[in-house]
Amino acid sequence: MADYDNAELATARRWWQNNAGPAIVGIIVGIVLIGGWYGYDWYQTRQSTEAAKLYAQVATGIQADNVTGGLVNEVDRLQDDYSGTPYAAAGAMSLARYYVQQDAFDKARERLTWAHENANDAGIRAIAGVRAARVEWAQNNAKAALALLDDDHPGSFDALYNELAGDIHMAQGDRRAAHKAYQSALDTLPQDVARQPLVEKASAAAPLDTADTQPLTPSDKTPS
Repeated sequence: MADYDNAELATARRWWQNNAGPAIVGIIVGIVLIGGWYGYDWYQTRQSTEAAKLYAQVATGIQADNVTGGLVNEVDRLQDDYSGTPYAAAGAMSLARYYVQQDAFDKARERLTWAHENANDAGIRAIAGVRAARVEWAQNNAKAALALLDDDHPGSFDALYNELAGDIHMAQGDRRAAHKAYQSALDTLPQDVARQPLVEKASAAAPLDTADTQPLTPSDKTPS
């Protein structure tokens, strides 16, 4: 769109310089800029509207547990044709949630990875990242899960990321790393969120006098 606008501006300038004099150039340049802006705004609005309708169909199908090849194709279309809208990542994440419920973790990971890498909104990327980490952990890929949790994300998600990192470290028997992660989660937990469950996790992970190398099983390893 920027290239198109620049080309139109150049054409307008040449025509008016040759035919009407420099005094008129500023007027036509302003008109082209305004027209280009409203044209782009209209395009964005149309894209968002079409994506919203398509996502509504996807969400309805998933809620009805009616995930057909056609519905998967609709999610593909959201990702391919409407990647600039939040509905593309939302569709991918909704389908991933369905796949998790079906224990189809490879398919879930594929959709979550796409959302994590392509979502325009930092918050959506963060949610996709933590869900992808849960999927990796459910497949016993702790290293990959922790790598995802080490990615950049908004500070408002620090507690969520650190708590999951603590759960993974605890499951591996690394009490010190788990305790550190839980403490970091507590330090960044919003004041209006219940702290006791996280306090109990941090207390349970406190390092012992003798090294405890027995892997522990998290109470809820399956991603949501």
